[in-house]
Amino acid sequence: MKTNIKLSVVIPSFYPAVVYGGWVFSSLNTCKELALLGTACYVSTTNDNGKHTIAPEEKLFKKIFNNIFVKYYKQNVKERFSINMLFGLYSDIKSCDMVHVQGIFSASTPLGLFFANLLGKKTILSPHGCLGEWCLSDGNSLMKKPYLFFFIQPYAHKIVWHVTSEQEQNEVLALYPKAQVTIIPNGIYAEEFAQPQLLERSHFIKQYTGIDGCNDKVIISMARLHKKKGLDILIDAFAIALQTQPNTLLLIAGEDFGEANALREQIVSLQLQNKVFLVGQIEGQERIDFFANADLFALSSHNENFGLVYAEAMAAGTPILASNNTPWKEVADLGIGKWVANTPAETAKGLTEMLDKDLALLGQLSKEFVISKYTWKSIGQKFNQLFKQMLEQ
Repeated sequence: MKTNIKLSVVIPSFYPAVVYGGWVFSSLNTCKELALLGTACYVSTTNDNGKHTIAPEEKLFKKIFNNIFVKYYKQNVKERFSINMLFGLYSDIKSCDMVHVQGIFSASTPLGLFFANLLGKKTILSPHGCLGEWCLSDGNSLMKKPYLFFFIQPYAHKIVWHVTSEQEQNEVLALYPKAQVTIIPNGIYAEEFAQPQLLERSHFIKQYTGIDGCNDKVIISMARLHKKKGLDILIDAFAIALQTQPNTLLLIAGEDFGEANALREQIVSLQLQNKVFLVGQIEGQERIDFFANADLFALSSHNENFGLVYAEAMAAGTPILASNNTPWKEVADLGIGKWVANTPAETAKGLTEMLDKDLALLGQLSKEFVISKYTWKSIGQKFNQLFKQMLEQ
């Protein structure tokens, strides 16, 4: 068996395409850790980055980090198809030892599975939360089951499925009962959260709201402004919670994916213009500081296979409230956060109960918990072990 693996990664978009959220970072960080262990990662992707398209690099793999090389094929239909990838992916995969296909409802997935199978390559498929009930019923739902039958089913029992939680494992097995599934979670880099810039509360609030001299408690949320993220539920819940927690603000960070106008109309209809603020996309160090200066993180997502943003909030020392459509039940079991039914009433109850607790203490306990269990180094080692086991078979 080769000690240094050459891995083909097939994914619809890749760093620096960050607009699609946590799964892009999870893919990048997995590659970084594998690269440190000697695996050469060759990423075949498109130049899709929402409104900020990446310049295509189709002829040669471009080195972006040590042992990580990327080929950005030009997409021809948004989030769906690249003609040049169709003709180039065979040779990309042929030169590698094994294949890691990521995503489900993008053209790169059946292409990657087809060529990997044709070439007899050991293959891993990461669905990235695309097989949850909510995701299957959203959008063009009538086409999703036929798509899964014709394009995924033929390979479902020839590959290893990688999932990030027991919840996602159950979603895969519900569709493919005989699938071989392995659980490896996402993670965080603890050192990135070690030294946030902590501001006086009034300065932090003014930075994002323009309000002077306010020292209210601050709940934050961070997600793409997309209906999947349930931000309308969170805003309704916040309106209810204000009845007993009036000195509280809600700041929502994230790029608009079609829901911003509806959320603004909701804020106005509930007369929350001075209480709820959409602050736009936040990146880099500011993202870490945003987490660390808040009292509580909350997100009422309809579906998450992992929900990296919850782990990031805890790593910054901020306790979380998660919906029960996410795999974060353990924070409730440990008494350091809330895991609630995804309704305005139950979310409001959870917010109120959390705001009455010692949030600084819960934040410290949350940080210790997530750093002890979810680090990228350990996750990279698990992937490396999985790859070696598959190549030995």
